[in-house]
Amino acid sequence: MEILIGIIFLPVLFADLIQEKTGIQKPIIIVSALIIILAILFISMQLAKSNPDGWGAMAYPQLVLGMIAIFVYVGVEVTIDNNFGALLKRADFGGYDEKHNSHLIALYWGSLMIGRWTGAVSVFNFSKQLKRILTVIVPFGAFALIVLVNWMKGSPVEDYKYYPIYIIFIIAANFFAQEKPIKLLLSVATLAAILIIISLFTTGIVADYSIIACGLCNSVMWPCIFALAIAGLGKYTSQGSAFLITMILGGAIIPPTQGAVIDMDKSSEINGIATGPYTHLSYIVPLLCFAYLIWHTIKTKNVLKAQGLDFDAQVASSGH
Repeated sequence: MEILIGIIFLPVLFADLIQEKTGIQKPIIIVSALIIILAILFISMQLAKSNPDGWGAMAYPQLVLGMIAIFVYVGVEVTIDNNFGALLKRADFGGYDEKHNSHLIALYWGSLMIGRWTGAVSVFNFSKQLKRILTVIVPFGAFALIVLVNWMKGSPVEDYKYYPIYIIFIIAANFFAQEKPIKLLLSVATLAAILIIISLFTTGIVADYSIIACGLCNSVMWPCIFALAIAGLGKYTSQGSAFLITMILGGAIIPPTQGAVIDMDKSSEINGIATGPYTHLSYIVPLLCFAYLIWHTIKTKNVLKAQGLDFDAQVASSGH
């Protein structure tokens, strides 16, 4: 399976050369590869469902669904930042050039740190009361560290002044989820989708913050997706884990898909970088990714229930 997917990915690597030699447009090559890879995984899931013999870990639908989800998650995590710098060049998004936008891009990746530090609180054997306190303190402490580092670099940290409002949302999502993977994944995927919708219908610092805050949501998706995907695999857990790791390939395919949307209009460029309306519109690609992750969470919950696995209930009863 990994070899087949790797072969399908090759045209993406050589998309420029193929376009030059054959005339087939680069966006068509990239999007076609994406559709084919996802189709193969969905078809494999259906074939394994009808006849599980010989499929090994792939016979478990939660694994195949998890493979697609990891593909999409890694892809959207990279995609959000991939063209953010080009968007920030637009006057209605701040008009930042490369020398003055690093503090906002750093805040996106810093948001991943904020979310992961917050999620890490559940790993420790603290009392419930202390965990609640730390769930509030840790994200703001991590944010303070980001502000301090950027202030020391001389970055305009005044652009950060309203961002703590967004941190409150991810704290609320953690309290609502109560450390349950399905509930948490559904919460953050829904929140991320809402943030992207806001960014598509607004401009300026509100849109910038909404895109950046997706990092808070992305930060806890990997462990949730991974845990759900290997649930119930038994002796195939190691094999399933290896399959999941290969799906980081999404980070190399979904960002060019967003780029393909931007390339549909090069009427407005700054230093060769497209900054026209399609740069903004291209964030519909992350929206589709988050919409899939919402569906994935609901579908996987039903798949596991059909196997007698109520994953969130098991986590709650184990005291985590």
